[in-house]
Amino acid sequence: MGILVKHPVSALSGKEFHRLDYQVMSMAFDLYNSIGNLWDENDYQIKLLECCLANGLKAQSEVLITVSHKEFSKQYLIDLLIEGAVYELKAAAGIASPHESQTLNYLFLTNTQHGKVINFRPDSLEWRFISTSLTFDQRKSYTLKTDNWIADHRSSMVLPDLLSELLNDWGAYLDLHLYKEAVLFFMDQPPEDVNKRFCPLNPETLIHFTGLTRKKSAYQKNLQKYLDVSPYQQIDWINFDQNKIELHTLRKKSFCH
Repeated sequence: MGILVKHPVSALSGKEFHRLDYQVMSMAFDLYNSIGNLWDENDYQIKLLECCLANGLKAQSEVLITVSHKEFSKQYLIDLLIEGAVYELKAAAGIASPHESQTLNYLFLTNTQHGKVINFRPDSLEWRFISTSLTFDQRKSYTLKTDNWIADHRSSMVLPDLLSELLNDWGAYLDLHLYKEAVLFFMDQPPEDVNKRFCPLNPETLIHFTGLTRKKSAYQKNLQKYLDVSPYQQIDWINFDQNKIELHTLRKKSFCH
């Protein structure tokens, strides 16, 4: 139950991480200069792992993390876990926001504070520090706002309790897709619905997930416009604003319960 990391992880202090990272980046530069930038991500992962082990560092690749709750389970693989630090290796045109979010998610899941994205594809080696001060205990502190929630069908009745169970088990701040996948699983929705922006819960109701921290009022207005011209009567909207989870029910203006 909860979050299981295959290899035990000991969090590093900022000073310890930067001392380690100096060694890792020295090896990454040597690797980049010797083999170039045309290899696949997996090739860089294997070769950097070999370098770390040859230099006496404790390192594992493809480190498995299992996140579960009751019958639900999802797995993640960290590219490299080096002495308690998370390293994600890329061979992309540039480091993008999803790469940073992925690495931050791994920090949360391993309850560590320091990691890095290294990108081997550009003409010069590219990297980005990823860090957090949040601990697992802090991530388990959350608020569930249901002031604008109308529990008028089976799914909406159970959803606040389901979210509370997931947050108590996993904490807040994790990848939005994980919470969405778990909620739809327990609501017996088809697996392919996870990739839909709006998921039908019944012939009248859609469920919608976001991770907005600002401009929520403007977004809600556009949700209302979408609903008013759709064939549906209601949207159950769940927004994950860091550790504040907001549940809203939007009704079609012509719809009366």
